[in-house]
Amino acid sequence: MKKLLLFSLWLLGASTLSAQATKYDPAALLILDRMSDVIGDLQSCSYKTMASHDTYVPEYGMIKQFLNSEVQMTGPNKMVINFWGPHGHRQCWYNGEQFAFYDYDENNYGMVDAPATIIATIDSIHQYYDVDFPAADFFYPAFTDDLIESSDKVVYLGTTNINGKECFHIAAMSGVTNTQIWISNDAYNLPVKYVIDYYTVAGSPQYETTFSDWQINPVIPAALFNFSPPPGAHQVRIMSTTEQ
Repeated sequence: MKKLLLFSLWLLGASTLSAQATKYDPAALLILDRMSDVIGDLQSCSYKTMASHDTYVPEYGMIKQFLNSEVQMTGPNKMVINFWGPHGHRQCWYNGEQFAFYDYDENNYGMVDAPATIIATIDSIHQYYDVDFPAADFFYPAFTDDLIESSDKVVYLGTTNINGKECFHIAAMSGVTNTQIWISNDAYNLPVKYVIDYYTVAGSPQYETTFSDWQINPVIPAALFNFSPPPGAHQVRIMSTTEQ
């Protein structure tokens, strides 16, 4: 009877592990962790993104808008981003102390004090000023854990080719979103493409980002991260979301 009980417990444990493995595919988690480890070890980087998102317009239905960006970072506290999108050409600078935002078309700028790290600044600027940063999720150390927490299932779907680069294909599903991630199958395992479908939002809009031109540990002059207002530029006060 004791042997039978032990055998039954072993089967229960095996089925639990099997269910866990099916729910969160170990191969997918291994690839995601490898990507996060590489990004976390970077001293500096630069890359480009092309993002699109669906916006509902009453007269036309779901309209796709595009935002291109160029990003340069030196960890843990320096960042500069150029944006080209529906609102024209804009750029932001972060030097470890201040966050500056410049609108090339309007020739005006704003500056606010910022936290001591890139991640804390991204969180703060998004929360208080409603500024979105291109695919910033990948730079969070807990990216894999956050994806597990927000997903009912994470699976590895094999490899596929994107623009001549072989990529691992991973999907994370929940009742709210379907997230797909493509990660390069090479020495660096960096993100190549990212797609999110929002099931519970009217029209099921989609967000998509493609990465390109990754540069690993480039030498970026420190002066690049300091903002100097162009001649004739007007300073404006950046209103926080609590004031709107």
